[in-house]
Amino acid sequence: MTFRARATILFLSALFLISNRTLADDNKPKDKDATTPSASSSDPNAKKSVDTTNGSTSSDAGSATAQPVPLAPSAASHSAPPEDQPHKWVPMPALDGTPGLFTLGTGDTPPKGGFDIVAGVNKISRMPGDITVLQVIPSFGVGLTNWFTVFLSIDADEHIHVDQPSLLSLNSTNGLQYRNTIYNSFLPCTGCAPAYLEDYPFASHNGGGVGEIDLGFKIGLLSERRGKPISLSIRNDFYIPTQTGYSTLLSNQVQSGMFNYGIGLEASKNLFHHSILATINWAYRFTRQSDYTVVFNGTPTPSVLKLADQMPIGAGLQIFPEKRFQIITEYDGLIYVGKPIQNTTFGARDPVDSVMGFRVYALKNLALDVAYRYNLNLTNHEDRNGFVVKVAFARWPEKPLPPDSVTASCSAEKSSVMEGSNESVAATATATDANGRPLNYTWTASGGNISGTGPYVRWDLAGLGAGNYNLTARVDNGAGNNASCSTSIAVRPKPAPAAPTMSCTANPSTVNAGERPTITAVVNDVSGTPITYTWQANAGQIIGMGASVQLDTSGLAPGTYTVTGRAENGVHSACDCSTTVTVQAPPPAPEASKISECSFALNSARADNVCKRTLDDVAVRLQSDPKAKIVVVGYADAKERGAQKLAAQRADSAKKYLIDKKTVDASRVEVRTDTSGGKEGRSVEIILVPEGATF
Repeated sequence: MTFRARATILFLSALFLISNRTLADDNKPKDKDATTPSASSSDPNAKKSVDTTNGSTSSDAGSATAQPVPLAPSAASHSAPPEDQPHKWVPMPALDGTPGLFTLGTGDTPPKGGFDIVAGVNKISRMPGDITVLQVIPSFGVGLTNWFTVFLSIDADEHIHVDQPSLLSLNSTNGLQYRNTIYNSFLPCTGCAPAYLEDYPFASHNGGGVGEIDLGFKIGLLSERRGKPISLSIRNDFYIPTQTGYSTLLSNQVQSGMFNYGIGLEASKNLFHHSILATINWAYRFTRQSDYTVVFNGTPTPSVLKLADQMPIGAGLQIFPEKRFQIITEYDGLIYVGKPIQNTTFGARDPVDSVMGFRVYALKNLALDVAYRYNLNLTNHEDRNGFVVKVAFARWPEKPLPPDSVTASCSAEKSSVMEGSNESVAATATATDANGRPLNYTWTASGGNISGTGPYVRWDLAGLGAGNYNLTARVDNGAGNNASCSTSIAVRPKPAPAAPTMSCTANPSTVNAGERPTITAVVNDVSGTPITYTWQANAGQIIGMGASVQLDTSGLAPGTYTVTGRAENGVHSACDCSTTVTVQAPPPAPEASKISECSFALNSARADNVCKRTLDDVAVRLQSDPKAKIVVVGYADAKERGAQKLAAQRADSAKKYLIDKKTVDASRVEVRTDTSGGKEGRSVEIILVPEGATF
């Protein structure tokens, strides 16, 4: 695509943006006096009051003044001064005549009717040739609308100082033309690349003159002054040469001799409550090819000069942009795009500079900028130091301020809290100043403590009793006008804790006289305080203290007795419980009893099978009562032979069977004899003797 085609497309695009005025928000209303409405009185979450005061009043006694802080998002002082509103210090232009820092522009444009005038000096370093350039630049800019600015910048006098002329091809005497260009090859060889300065292509020796003219316009797309998050503008530059002939360009040295076109974007953003202004720039300059007739070895030769396009970029910070004394720092870079003519640069091709300095205002509309420039990457250059010094005057039309007033409304995040909850409640004062002045806040409370400053604070109710408490904010604009507002917070009484509950159990609940059952209490108490127990019984004696005691039933007659307990917590809330213990009559003394018998044949001591089955049952009975014993009584008829002996043999036979066959302990079996039984006496009787009984 040719240069003319590219320039035409970009120029038409810029004209389209000019015609589309909605980008600049000129048709949008700017309500600088808007205030944030207070909450409805029916809002259950917060009570609010609004007060507007146009005159000064005395401050509240005993209150502490908060430091000025930004307002809530709805407050006017949170944004930059509205368009056409007074500035304490008018924004100053950069070297090119548009609002900016030293050399970088911001995204803003002057308001309609605003203008600025700049006179500055700029010293830069370039390679090859160890060149330094001193520029004297007057500039002028004017705002035709609030979003369209025209500017003019002239290189009125540029002086080039060449420390190493031998490093430039225009000083070469080898007569070897590099291809079809205006340059000799730097080295004495055919096809070897030349060495030249890409933004000062005719530089060869000390000298200078008037440079090119930069005529352009800037379109404001977004502006923080109109409520946008950033300021953004697009600029168009038309670079007009003041010299075009080859010989005059060689003498002038400070321009390329061709009309060029450039386009760029400039953006800026206020940070940290307008304490820092950050800006970033990008631009692109399209270069055109020039045709000349150059004499090589005495022969006029058609030659061309086709330079690389240029892309300036930069970023900067302006610290305290609304103060009289400002600190400014920039980082600027110039990137050469493409290599139409190969170049020998002896180091970095694209220069990058750091610029640091200050701006100080002599008057509201007049400021002096002084900065030190240092090249960061041309490390082989003999002089990498530079500077920027400029004086600027700017006039921004100011609309008379409306009648001053301050409006404030207060709210709390909760309308009530519980006594003793140790909560803190956030309170907010939403305030506006009709003229956008910064506001100071003073908070007081009828009870409790306030922490924090500015429009947002927290109220601590520690130690407060039940009742209603008022939080009051006094808002002062520092110009004699203030407003007050308040909000109420109710502290609800702390409910009494639930009464404790108590249950009792006796273990065991049935005892013999003289035994001691355990009485245990279980208490459910939410107060968490220590519990005191008291016990009583309608008979017997309580042994012990605390949640578990014993009842001594010694000497009590059989019957049912009641034990009652009481538990009292540390907040003097008590509960009772009761349980019963039954004292039963003592059991009768154990007695021996006949449980079985075996019969024997006449004159025989042998146990038959029937007798054995009987003895088997006796063994089972002894197993079920391990503490019992038996007495085996052997009987014999007096008429039987050896009756006494036979009776003993019959008893021994039964005992032997139990011991040998049924593994009954011998100590549990006692043998006795009886011969007085007659015929019916031919047997053995089994007498069970329980523990504690006798036979």
